[in-house]
Order: sequence, then C-alpha cells, then structure tokens
Amino acid sequence: NLKNIDVRIPLQRLVCVTGVSGSGKSTLVQDVLYAALRKAKGKPTDTPGAHAALHGADRIEDVVMVDQSAIGKTTRSNPASYVGAFDAIRKLFSSLPESKQRKYTPGTFSFNSGNGRCPACGGNGFEHVEMQFLSDVYLRCPDCDGKRYRPEVLEVKVRGKSIAEALEMTVFEAVAFFKDQAEVRSRLQPLADVGLDYLRLGQPVPTLSGGEAQRLKLAGPLAEAAGLRGNSALGTQHSALFLFDEPTT
Repeated sequence: NLKNIDVRIPLQRLVCVTGVSGSGKSTLVQDVLYAALRKAKGKPTDTPGAHAALHGADRIEDVVMVDQSAIGKTTRSNPASYVGAFDAIRKLFSSLPESKQRKYTPGTFSFNSGNGRCPACGGNGFEHVEMQFLSDVYLRCPDCDGKRYRPEVLEVKVRGKSIAEALEMTVFEAVAFFKDQAEVRSRLQPLADVGLDYLRLGQPVPTLSGGEAQRLKLAGPLAEAAGLRGNSALGTQHSALFLFDEPTT
C-alpha cells in the first residue's frame, strides 16, 4: 500500500501515525524509517524497506524502537538496574567509611553475585519450591527474610537506610532521598519523567504491566542520555527519535 508517497515528520513533536489495519503503518515506521535511520547511523539493522531517499538523518543523534516485546523474565532485573541507577547506588554504599573499613566493594552490595548476597537464597530473596501437580510455590527466604543480603552488609547505611531498604523505596521517594547524589538522581529522574515514580526500585521487572514495561524501555535510553550529560533527560533538548510500535496505553 505504500507507493509513490512522500512523508514529512516534524522533529521536537509527538507525532502519531494512524490508519486502518493493513494500511502500512508498521511497514513505514519500523521497516522503512527505523531501519533506514539505523543504517544511516552505521548501526546494525535489517535491510530497510524500499525507499527513494531519507532526508534529515543528520539532525537526529539516535533512534530507539519501543515495542511490546518482553524486557526480561528474570526476577533479578528491576527498574533501578534497568536505568543504571543501581550501579550508582552500590558505588555510593561502597564509598562509605564503614564499607572501606570492611573492604566492601560495589560488588558486595550486589544480590546477583559476590559475597554480600544471602548464601541461602543466592540473592533471590525467596526459595523456589517445585510442585509436581500444582503451581510452583515461592517462599520468602527464612535466612534473610526476603532482604537478599547478609546481615553484616545491611549494617552499612546511608542516612539510616540499608541497601535493602533503599531498594524498597519508590522512585519518588528515592529521587528525594538521593537528591544530593547527582549520578543517582540523573539516572532515576527519567523513571519519574515517564510516570513510573510509584514503582519500587527493586520491584522485579516481570511484575510490570505491558504499559509499564514500555515506559521502562523509554526511560532506559533517556537515563543513558542523562548520565552522559549529567542532567534530567527531559529537562534538556536531545536529538533522539523514539518510535513506538502500537504502544499499550
């Protein structure tokens, strides 16, 4: 259906491509525009759909496709780690005098690896019990009480909060709590900017709805841009083009 047409898409605007089923919306946006822009930027991509020319690619720094595909099934992934804030938080905890005295590193405050995680549950916070004829059961780890860390690691605190308590904060609470930590704040702010300020930092990604997962995908590159510029991703102008394939509202 896409024959002999010219399409002009204004920048610095929210543009919506609409049409009946089969009219070529996804073909235009995903197969032609997205792939052509990726190719123009020298990034790996599928062969773009047939088109005569692409103008204006020099005005765009990057292009990001946000679709409805799953962003991960592991319970170890969370909003804080997805936007890179967890790395900054772990560095903050490891920089404390008590951590240096105990020779704790950022890896000590990771529940994915290292000696800081609970040895009983491996940092999961729960035990997985397989049931033969029923749905599997997840029980809170009796050793760490779901906190994921060894007791001695939880003794290190930033203004009265341990690393486990920090992960229990919502994005809204964390932005205020880490207001004097520029790197942490710049990574968390995009989550608030896309309306996810009610999520807990350590909330497992598989528990998010489809719309929340899409917004998290949007916050990821925004947080990366904010980290590079040291500012709020939506508070400054960035020449990135975000493309949504039939987004969930």
